[in-house]
Amino acid sequence: MLKQETSNQKVEISIDEILKQNTEFKIENEKLKHELDYFRRLIFGKKSERFISNEPTLPPNTLFTQDAELIEENKLENLSEEIVTTQQKTVRKKGGRKELPAHLHREITVIEPDDLSEDMKCIGTLVTEELEYTPGVMYVKRTERPKYVDPITQRIVIANMPSSPINKCIAGPQMMSHVIIQKYMDHLPLYRQLQQFKRNHNVDLSKSSFGQWVSQYVELLTPVYNALIKTTLSSNYIQNDESPYKVQTEEKKGNTHLGYMWATRDPQNNLVAFSYQKGRSSDHLHNHISSYRGIIQVDGYAVYDQLEYSSGIIIVSCWAHTRRYFEQALENDKERAEYVLKKIRKLYLIEQRARDENMNIESRKNLRQSESQSILDEIKDYLEKNVNSILPTSAIGKAFAYTLKRWDKLTKYVELGQVEIDNNLVENVIRPIALGRKNYLFAGSHESAQRAAMIYSLLGTCKINNINPMEWLHDIFLRINDHPINQIEDLLPHNWIKSRSDI
Repeated sequence: MLKQETSNQKVEISIDEILKQNTEFKIENEKLKHELDYFRRLIFGKKSERFISNEPTLPPNTLFTQDAELIEENKLENLSEEIVTTQQKTVRKKGGRKELPAHLHREITVIEPDDLSEDMKCIGTLVTEELEYTPGVMYVKRTERPKYVDPITQRIVIANMPSSPINKCIAGPQMMSHVIIQKYMDHLPLYRQLQQFKRNHNVDLSKSSFGQWVSQYVELLTPVYNALIKTTLSSNYIQNDESPYKVQTEEKKGNTHLGYMWATRDPQNNLVAFSYQKGRSSDHLHNHISSYRGIIQVDGYAVYDQLEYSSGIIIVSCWAHTRRYFEQALENDKERAEYVLKKIRKLYLIEQRARDENMNIESRKNLRQSESQSILDEIKDYLEKNVNSILPTSAIGKAFAYTLKRWDKLTKYVELGQVEIDNNLVENVIRPIALGRKNYLFAGSHESAQRAAMIYSLLGTCKINNINPMEWLHDIFLRINDHPINQIEDLLPHNWIKSRSDI
């Protein structure tokens, strides 16, 4: 009898072990199925996170649109000469500077001295030439300044040169505005632009000089960029995001350093400010937003959670990131995922109505409290009732956990009429960086990466304010050296366009 009981116990233990292993295998199987489904969608599926149901579709919304740009990836050899990161002493070859091509059209301006008298005799002409560019046409802007001698005093009289962005630089401001926009907005690397100049205009320029011109012109914008950072961080509500940015450094020869472009957007004033940081830690976040105080909307990256302990900061989470978790869980648990996605869809339809009716901050807050709050209550009630009946490690379990953990931050937007439902506005302005990476792959140094951040900030602000970036950049280059530093905010794109509309 004792032997039989022992045998039965062994059988029961074996069955328990089998059931335990079976449960573990099921959990592992669900996890692998979810990962396989995710990668299938990533490789073969449409790159869309939008949940499609049988309900009426949302009206067109510019908030979620993005430029459909197809960039052809070409192999790059070496960009070390493309971005000049340090000012090097130029060793001139015997014979002086290479003359600009004679076949180019010359646009000639003659500047006479102010105190010229009839009895003065012209003894020569000083010539200054700049390479300029208008769409499709490269030409030389030639400035001639006749020299005169006073027959009585033998004093030589000559007109002063107009103010120039970069002293003794043969690249004109209009040409460099075109080059900078081609590189940072149209994602055309410098070496390809040089190829175009040679092919289309028979103009052969030095790679190193070309890169140095870009660096010098971008550096001119430093005071304007600093003013943009200050203005953006003075807002009471900002959105934040970051994106990887590879940098070639001497410390890692043959390899690149993985830095980050940190982006901040002020949705109320249509401003965007980037800064390059060497990493993604809390210290780098602090370097980016400095001593900011106010509302900051972010995704689920853990570093942002530390901002909760900073006085004067209110954290708001993003419903678009939450929606992604449930969209990815459709294959795992379609019933539960669809229920939550349909509720989130209703929240977005309410936001769409507020935009269509151009509601102000107070009206949008009232609409959310009267209609969105009840939907949020239904979502939370559903999550709390079902969370204990699902596997925590499954896709739907992760979606539930992510949402419940951030619930207070996700629902804060209802109380704050100026806050958006998601972080998509800042994600939209950070996308061009990913497009640029496909073409020029990395920056030549940490300094050139920060210069890129300056240009992304200023041209990005032009874009979201519907300002022609070429017009703005060319005008700023012409004015920057003579503009009072205590009025530098006037040159920011949104202020610049207002001043021009008042003329």
